[in-house]
Amino acid sequence: MHSPKACVSCQQYQHLGFDEDKHCPFTQQSSLQQKPSRTPYGRCDRHGVQVFATQICNAHAPDPHIKCFAVVNRPEPRVAIQEGMVL
Repeated sequence: MHSPKACVSCQQYQHLGFDEDKHCPFTQQSSLQQKPSRTPYGRCDRHGVQVFATQICNAHAPDPHIKCFAVVNRPEPRVAIQEGMVL
């Protein structure tokens, strides 16, 4: 299985639903979405905040059974995440 290297493919991500998103990358409606302007979102257990499935962070922990491919990060996160710097 192939998935973007974003929250959706991270072991820390727990899916909650879909929400309106002005930066929605999906142009076609799927069977799970009511409208193509809605993006999946969930909870990031690592950071303790809600995130869009299309967000990227430095703590990405991919499922070992998923092959990830690089994607461009969103212009805005669902909630800002403060990550610690590695010293």
